[in-house]
Amino acid sequence: MLPRLSILDMAPVDLNTSPKQALLNSVTLARKADELGYERFWVTEHHNMSSVASTSPEILIGQIAAHTERIRVGSGGVMLPNHSPLKVVENFKLLETFYPDRIDLGVGRAPGTDHQTALALRRSMNALNADDLQALLHELRGYDDVSEVTSNGSFAKIIAVPQDVSLPPIWILGSSPYSAQLAAVEAANYSFAFHFNPVGAKENIALYRKLYQAHHGVSAPDVTVGVSVIGGETEDEVAYQKNMISFKFLQSIGYFKGLDPLKAHDIQLSDTHQQAAQSFLSTQVIGTWGELKQKLDVLADTLDVQEFLISTGQEGFDTRLQLYEKLAEFYYLQQK
Repeated sequence: MLPRLSILDMAPVDLNTSPKQALLNSVTLARKADELGYERFWVTEHHNMSSVASTSPEILIGQIAAHTERIRVGSGGVMLPNHSPLKVVENFKLLETFYPDRIDLGVGRAPGTDHQTALALRRSMNALNADDLQALLHELRGYDDVSEVTSNGSFAKIIAVPQDVSLPPIWILGSSPYSAQLAAVEAANYSFAFHFNPVGAKENIALYRKLYQAHHGVSAPDVTVGVSVIGGETEDEVAYQKNMISFKFLQSIGYFKGLDPLKAHDIQLSDTHQQAAQSFLSTQVIGTWGELKQKLDVLADTLDVQEFLISTGQEGFDTRLQLYEKLAEFYYLQQK
C-alpha cells in the first residue's frame, strides 16, 4: 500500500529572509498541502535557533487551521516538560473547539533547544533534570478526564475550560525504546523520528506494536514516521542542497560561526567536519525526483508503515514547495 503523506514543518529561515517571512511561508505551505491532498500538517517547537522560527506550535496551529479547510493540523510536537500540562490542555481544547476533528496533539520530552534556554523555559534545575514524561502525560490526561488515575488526585477540583470539549488525539513522538514503550503502555498514537534515529526505526516500531497488543488486546494504531528529505530536479541541484544543509548543520553545532553559508563551497572541511556532516546526511533521504519515490517506497515496505511525515530543511521556500508538489504527484494524493 502506498503510504499516506504528511508534512512536518519547522518554519525554516532561509538566507536573506527573516523569521517573520518563515512563519508566513509555513501558512502558505500548509494551504498548498491542503490543496495537494496531504493527510496532516504538523509544526515543531524549537527555541533560540536562528534557523528555525517555529517556537509556539499551538499559536501557529491556530493560524494554519484558519487558513486551510480539510487537512489535520497538529504539533510535532509540544515538548511537554517545557510547559504546564494544564495550559497545554486548555490550548488544545480551544483549538479543538474551533477546528473540531482536525487537530492532533503530539508531545515529546526533549527540550527542543540548548541547556540554558531549556532552563529559561522550565525555570528550575529540578524541572530541567527531571525525566517525567509519563507523569506529565497522566496529569495532562487527568485534566481532560477526572477518572484518569494520577499520583496527586487533584484534578477533580480543576476545570480545564472548555470542559465540554475533549482533547484531540494524543501522539507520542520519539526515537528510542522508551518512547515506543510509553506510547504502547499509555495507548497513545506513536510517531517515530526516523530523521533522528534511522538505525532504530524498525525495532522501535515493532516494539510499540508488540507491547500495544500485549497491554490492550488489540492491534496498535498506524504509526507515522518522520522522514527528512533532500531533493531536486538534477544531480547538481541535489548536490547544492546537500552542501548547504550540511554547512548549516555544522554551524548549528558550533563550527564556522558567522560565515556566510553561500561561501560553503570555498571551505576546505577537515576530517572532523566531514565525519559530522556525513553522520547528519545519513539521517536524510536524498535524491533526484525519480530516486526519491523509489527510496521512500523501499523505506515504507521495510518499516511496514502507511504514513510518512515529510520534513525538509533545504534552502529556498520555492525548492521546498516544489519538493512537496512532486511527492504529491508521485503518490497521486489528489486522486485519493
